[in-house]
This record gives sequence, C-alpha cells and structure tokens, in this order.
Amino acid sequence: MIDPAIVLLWLQNNPEWLITSIFIAAFIESFAVIGLIVPGVALLALISGMAGSLGLPIWYVLFLAYFGACLADVLSFMIGTYFKGRLDNTWPFLKHPNWLREGREFIRLYGVSGIFIGRFIGPVRALLPLIAGSLGMQIKKFLLVDLISGVFWACIYVLPGYFAGKAISSETNIIAMVLSIIAATVAVLLASRYRLNKKV
Repeated sequence: MIDPAIVLLWLQNNPEWLITSIFIAAFIESFAVIGLIVPGVALLALISGMAGSLGLPIWYVLFLAYFGACLADVLSFMIGTYFKGRLDNTWPFLKHPNWLREGREFIRLYGVSGIFIGRFIGPVRALLPLIAGSLGMQIKKFLLVDLISGVFWACIYVLPGYFAGKAISSETNIIAMVLSIIAATVAVLLASRYRLNKKV
C-alpha cells in the first residue's frame, strides 16, 4: 500500500517530479482494479495542494489530472473489451466476484449515463470502464461520456486540494479556502445522492 504522506515528503525533496506525479496519481486513481487498492484520491488531493502552494498554473494541474484519468479509463475499457466474458476467471475477480456483479448491475441500470454518474462514486468508478468494455458498449459512446465527465471529475478532485494549498501558502486567501470547501461538499453530496439512488 502506498502511503500518501511518504509520497508527499518525497515530492517536497524532489519537486521536479511534481508535474509527473499529478498525471500518475490521476492515472492510478482511475485505472481498473488499481484504483480500488491504491489511495489515488488522497494522493491526488495532497499533490494538488502542493501544486497550489507552489503556484503551478491551475489549468495545467487540471489538464494533467484530466489526461491521466481519461487515459486510464480508455485503457481499462480496451482491456475489458479484450477479455469480455473471461473477466470472471481472472484476478482479482475470482476472489471478489461481487465487484463485477455490482458494476454490471450499475451499467445495466444506468446505461451509458452510468459512466458519467459512476465517475463520482469511489468504489465503483475504477471498475466501470473495464466492465463497460466487457459488456460490449460502443467505444464512441463511451469516449463521448468519459471525456466530458472527465472535465467535471478533474475539477472536483483537484480544485479542493489546489485551493487549500494555495490558501495555506498565502495565509490570507480566504476566498480560495471557501471555494475548496464548497467543491469538496459538492463532491460528497453528488456521491451520496447517487449511492442512495442505486440502493432505491
């Protein structure tokens, strides 16, 4: 298991890797299965905060996170398309068949729009592109929804940490801190809302 605190400490001593780490953290958070094991959200929040404190342009941070997440989603989709029905007999689904079952139910319930919705639901999101590919979803539809939802995902996952880091470094930027709290609250509300909808 990767310790986000250790990663942050390493980046403080090696700031030249900050840009690359934003991309990697977003990729890890979004890639099939790995996103369930590695705390990508915590990594991305901490690294975004560091980027904000160092004054890295916000559009650059957002783009790196967006690109990393979308690339991971597309690769996961392609892997799912390749394996299709064989996913059930591969690691780690042999030990955790419920992961596939819940993901398939989610896709069948929401269809293509489930790619957008599921992007903001922690436990499900890292598996949805993989499962969508295995279920034969058209790649054009997947890409359209994934690339659009990726913009919102990057903003929700990056901005709170970025503005918090910027606020802490300036010690006077109250507006940035308020924006970070609002963004984090919206993210939590979105996730909670769709979890409840799924249960109903």
